[in-house]
Amino acid sequence: MQPHEWTTNDFKGDPGIDYCHDKLLFANSLHTLPERMIGARMRFGMAIYCRQGTALITVNGLQYRLKQGQRLSYQEGSLIEECLASSDADLVLMGLSWEIIQSTETLNTLIWPIADYVRRSPIYTLSEDAIELSKIYHQQIHTLCHSDNPLFRDELLHIHIQALLYSFIREVSEEIRQATPQDLTRANQQMRLFFDLLAMRRGHLRSVSEVATLMNLTPKHLSRVIKEQTGETPIHFIHQYMMRAITQELRYSTKTAKEIAFQQGFSSLACFGKFVKQQTGLTPTEYRKKLQTGEGATPS
Repeated sequence: MQPHEWTTNDFKGDPGIDYCHDKLLFANSLHTLPERMIGARMRFGMAIYCRQGTALITVNGLQYRLKQGQRLSYQEGSLIEECLASSDADLVLMGLSWEIIQSTETLNTLIWPIADYVRRSPIYTLSEDAIELSKIYHQQIHTLCHSDNPLFRDELLHIHIQALLYSFIREVSEEIRQATPQDLTRANQQMRLFFDLLAMRRGHLRSVSEVATLMNLTPKHLSRVIKEQTGETPIHFIHQYMMRAITQELRYSTKTAKEIAFQQGFSSLACFGKFVKQQTGLTPTEYRKKLQTGEGATPS
């Protein structure tokens, strides 16, 4: 059975959540993670700051011990398996969509080094200065979340989040510089970001223009880069990732073809059926039967 996948919007009304919409989730003081996060996959990146106490959090099969003054960060698509917190634990939770991260200008050029850094060092111990700055920003964000005045609230929240991101970059800039391959060309970076986006979005990106927009590139430029770097067109890889997600659903879930089509962003069941037929030569029903009898293989 496939785990649930949640977006930031899915946590509206949950206890302890101060604010959430399609780009941001914020909780200023939690004893543990929201119940629905456990055993589910997050369709957004997340940072958990431990203000007090300790927490044992298992993400993607790895257990992390989070102590006071530390932050645990992980990327979109991560599976949260467990959270055990001490009786005095006080956690600050922030979930960020890809759109809000990539709109921070500096991150457009540093996104891969930062992604690599987070993979290698998901837990980061903040300096005293960073802790004091975080206190200020967390309090400001909390105040804005509960303000009765909606004027420019989203814009101000975005500014404070960007400030936290810039603060994090300053903290780890030297380590990021040392970890960045010196011979990595701009085209290499763009290719890596392309595949990272496809992996993180788990088959939900369906066109070259969609991916190009997220990368702040034109579709023509992206197509040229991917073709030069791999010998294949970007749509070839986009369809590969789409089929990987569809195959997983057809093989392991009990969802109907219509439910899977809606989940994966197809405008109709007919469009979904046509796509699966083009990729496999079979209808979704035929392909599911083949997969469940062990004859089919998950696309690589």
